[in-house]
Amino acid sequence: MLPSRIPLVFLLLMILILVPAHASLAKIAAGAPAFIGEQNLDISSGLNGHSVIAWWPAGADLSSDPAKTVAIAGNATSFYLDPAVFTGSTGTWYTHDTQPDIPVFVVYQPQINLSIWDVDTNTDITGQSVPMSANITYRIDTNLDMALNYTQRPNYNPSDGFFTVTLTSPTGMDVHQIFTGNVGNPTTQIIPFDSAPIIRSSPYIWENGPAWDRNAKSTDGSSVYPTGTYTFGVTQNLNGMSSSYNGTTAIGTVTSGNKTVTFIADTVTSPPTVQPSGTTPVGTVPTTAETKSPSPLVTVQPTATVIQKKTTFSPLPASIALIGFGIAALVIAKRRKY
Repeated sequence: MLPSRIPLVFLLLMILILVPAHASLAKIAAGAPAFIGEQNLDISSGLNGHSVIAWWPAGADLSSDPAKTVAIAGNATSFYLDPAVFTGSTGTWYTHDTQPDIPVFVVYQPQINLSIWDVDTNTDITGQSVPMSANITYRIDTNLDMALNYTQRPNYNPSDGFFTVTLTSPTGMDVHQIFTGNVGNPTTQIIPFDSAPIIRSSPYIWENGPAWDRNAKSTDGSSVYPTGTYTFGVTQNLNGMSSSYNGTTAIGTVTSGNKTVTFIADTVTSPPTVQPSGTTPVGTVPTTAETKSPSPLVTVQPTATVIQKKTTFSPLPASIALIGFGIAALVIAKRRKY
């Protein structure tokens, strides 16, 4: 019994160290897909003790002589699907040294292609120019997704992967993460670039591609992502396959080659200028018809002028004047008396 004082964390760490992080994709089930160029394949499940395999073209009579045979020669657990032998012989291969003939594996030519995808228009924009604000992603079309399947590769682990995607900026720098907004903004997320996709179905779409904000600004106001041409690429190396292809034979089998998209600055549209009513826009020359057209007549009503009358006074009657003088004389005499 282990001493109780050994921490549980230590035990978990020991388990993680002893257990492999990845399982093997080399072992294939009987009749499973296999790809030209794979090395060190374990095909023993399909051989089931047989030592010769044979191939017939599609539609051929299996009771006739096969078009091609291959001796296994004791390498059932480290078999090489040599392009020199299997190219042009895709399809089902059977055991053939003893009857009945049973399927060993189904041979495929590996296929892989990366394209740059406009999410808004759902179109391939590889090699084109688009605004910085366009919603884009990458898309991978391949038949190699068949290798990531429990029924085909019994030792498959969900963490197994053999695809590598790269993204290079116009300055030649690898892009390892994307910003969803301005640097320092509390709502901005920093998302790792999807450089090691696990492709279990085709086509595969980079899920976070549309979240990439190429107009993001740094804290000093400079652009995080410059305008210009960005380069995507994908490679795959299922069971050492990359060494089986080179030059032009590598394109479309173990690599897609470089795929580019050019981001240009967004077009800024100025709002239209609204001219005041009744004015002629700047730069507009009146037409001849406009010049000759008479101005509409305006009837002006005369304004009434109020003339102030001069105040005049009529002379008082003589009798009233005498009475006035008399009263004035009495007042004066009275004042003298006192």
